[in-house]
Amino acid sequence: MSSVKRVRKSIIRILLVASLTVLLMGTSVLPSMAAKRFLSIATASLGGSYYPIGAGIADIINKHIPDVECKVEVTGGGLENPKLVGTGEADLGFSNHNAYFAYMGEEPYDRKYEDVRLLFAGVAPGAYQIVVAADSGIVSIRDLKGKRIALGPQGGGAVNQFPEMLAHYGLTLADLKPSFMSYEEGILALSDGRLDAALVSAPVPSPAIVELAASTRFQFNLVTWSEEERSAFLDKHGYYAAVDIPGEVYGLPHSTLTVGTVNLVMVNAKLDEDLVYEITKAIFENLDVLYESHPSASSITLESAVGLRSIPFHPGAERYYREKGLIK
Repeated sequence: MSSVKRVRKSIIRILLVASLTVLLMGTSVLPSMAAKRFLSIATASLGGSYYPIGAGIADIINKHIPDVECKVEVTGGGLENPKLVGTGEADLGFSNHNAYFAYMGEEPYDRKYEDVRLLFAGVAPGAYQIVVAADSGIVSIRDLKGKRIALGPQGGGAVNQFPEMLAHYGLTLADLKPSFMSYEEGILALSDGRLDAALVSAPVPSPAIVELAASTRFQFNLVTWSEEERSAFLDKHGYYAAVDIPGEVYGLPHSTLTVGTVNLVMVNAKLDEDLVYEITKAIFENLDVLYESHPSASSITLESAVGLRSIPFHPGAERYYREKGLIK
């Protein structure tokens, strides 16, 4: 037999063995590859807490749920995310009372986003933190009239909510010189003298403000409410909460009184019930990992997860909470 024929026979044998191997293994290998599921979490800009907590959730999902790959998305934040989750552009997402407005189709939303479901509540309140130069003379929201202020990213919750606070002081957005950018960009523009104030709507401590506090080149302060002004505002707007920021959080000589919104994590209603059950179980059996993602994540507990039900639970999440005896 010629060497050419021997080579041809060897190649044929190799191909036959390879084909048989694929046929035998195909039932176990190929379906596993096809079953890979990709999930996304809608958070906010990098300067807040949604993003790092979202990254913690993604780490837990990727580590504990087979054949699922989860990634974190930078978005406009609490106002935009209900739209993204409700339409399925994102699978999970962070928000606040805007989730309820989106689900009900109330302003600022132009239609109902009925596929928004609750995964868990209890994320630390997003505190309204107005950062100004220490020597600016701005000590109250009333003093912002005519001032240049960054309100966070376009589509973020502050764009819709901050006007309610301005109205409490007899102001509107037209009385200010607003701009829209990420929290980090707003803080940078403030420290460079391009702005008079920067609003950061995020749980305390905000990474953007922590970074500013670590710098010695710019002395800053936080605008505070008086007890009377805040009490009157909360009486009128019951979906906000009182937030006190101790001075030592940012190295300031005094505490700051402000208000905040209660935060939550949503999930799209069309996600498989078993998958959402496994996601919920993985998160609450690995809270230590979540707590390492951001200090404000420490507010997330099994009890706080079911403490606020402004929108319906996803059946997968509800099943887990029932097993734990948190829902009757």
